[in-house]
Amino acid sequence: MKLGLMDTIRMEFDFCWDKETWFLPLEPALEGLSSIDASWQPPGGGNTIWQTVNHLNVYNALLIRQINDAKTGKTVSNMNASFGDIGGPVDPKWTSIFEKDTFGDSGDPSDSEKWKAVLAETHLICENVRNSLTHVDESHIQEELVEILTRQVLHNAYHIGQIVLVRKQQGSWPKERD
Repeated sequence: MKLGLMDTIRMEFDFCWDKETWFLPLEPALEGLSSIDASWQPPGGGNTIWQTVNHLNVYNALLIRQINDAKTGKTVSNMNASFGDIGGPVDPKWTSIFEKDTFGDSGDPSDSEKWKAVLAETHLICENVRNSLTHVDESHIQEELVEILTRQVLHNAYHIGQIVLVRKQQGSWPKERD
């Protein structure tokens, strides 16, 4: 079987979202995590898991817009990026994303409903990324979009590793996963 570029990118996104291979994807990395554990601050500083998930949601939602812009023939912009490898907004309505802290607050340990809503948003965004990727025409893909897609996969994998590390530090990592 010969895989094309977009087949490979879709497969890599699946590996980061929910298809387990030699590293753990995001969905199972978050499985069973409570609002208490998601809002736990690592000793010595760093982001909570809740903040890391917020950050991934912002950039994966931005990725959907960038994919859809590319499908409609708009040029993918790399201007004004706060995260140099992801790219910046084309539409001014996206400017506010880069003016705020994409990690947000650390989360409320007592608000399990809000944490469930964050997880539901994560699921929806990741499924929308997957759906958007299925509609990318490889024969017309812009080089800038290829760069954005491949870097976003790496960005996701990096933060998934952070989530697993924080879970191990706090003791919420399932023993059967060790």
